[in-house]
Amino acid sequence: MTTAESTALHPTPTRPAQPRVLFINGFHRSGTTVVASAVTEAIGGVTTTVGVLARHIPTLDTFLSTLPHGPVDRGADRLEVTPQTAEEYGFLLQYRTGKQALYGHRDALQLLREHVAELAAEAPQTTVVLKNPWEVGHEAQVLDDFPDARVIILRRRLADIERSVDKALLRASSSAYFRALHGDSEHYHRLQRLLASRWKRPVLLWVLRLVTRRRAWRLAGSVRELPLDRVAFLSYDELRADPNAGAACAAHLLDPQALAEAFTKHAFAERDAPAPSSTVHRALDRRWKRAWDEMRAAQVRAGIVAMAH
Repeated sequence: MTTAESTALHPTPTRPAQPRVLFINGFHRSGTTVVASAVTEAIGGVTTTVGVLARHIPTLDTFLSTLPHGPVDRGADRLEVTPQTAEEYGFLLQYRTGKQALYGHRDALQLLREHVAELAAEAPQTTVVLKNPWEVGHEAQVLDDFPDARVIILRRRLADIERSVDKALLRASSSAYFRALHGDSEHYHRLQRLLASRWKRPVLLWVLRLVTRRRAWRLAGSVRELPLDRVAFLSYDELRADPNAGAACAAHLLDPQALAEAFTKHAFAERDAPAPSSTVHRALDRRWKRAWDEMRAAQVRAGIVAMAH
């Protein structure tokens, strides 16, 4: 095969103009905070932070003003809370509408557009990076509602997600930050009552695991309908194992080397061995990975992403 023929079959991908909005979608505890922080740094963008949320949530503003000396983590994990810490825009939606999901209330879409405008005004001509785990599975609708947006969808080993969710909820039950973030709302107090109950807490965790598994199954199917040029399919586990290789699949959206370097900077050191996985976990992981592999292969065939060497 000649060079010209090879180029025709596998054209050199070209990175499009920097998107105005870049959504980081992934389940709770799948690494979205680390990836959002890394993407924001790599792309020179601006994101929803604790400080930005504090402008709208009085209890969070009070929490920041009374932070004791020394580091305070988020409660759900070891990430230190500062005004610059990346956070979910879902907390802003919840404070305004009572729902954390973008499509959970009729006013939420307009509120998010106003939030995007607020962030963009702080850093004109840069990308607004947004994360909210409640939007996983709604990528097609998000892309329709934000025509100038792109999406990075993140997957992670399912058993590790579930173990991390369990730990995060139990830690967050005693977190002053978590309470302030929720605006000391009835939703927060209802969750605390569930977690404090010896028999309701296991039921809650069990239900959350079932919901996550169902959503993971559906996600593996829904991603096949997404536009190849507007979505990147990343894996948190691959980024941890080899940041450069893991970031390569997002090369059509941002500089993969910059993402790899930023991810290495922001990622936590792993303390735990991989969580034990069941037959259900392994089956869902295989389905999930197969969908990611198929979409990546389609992007290579279309000349959107370079073939891995």
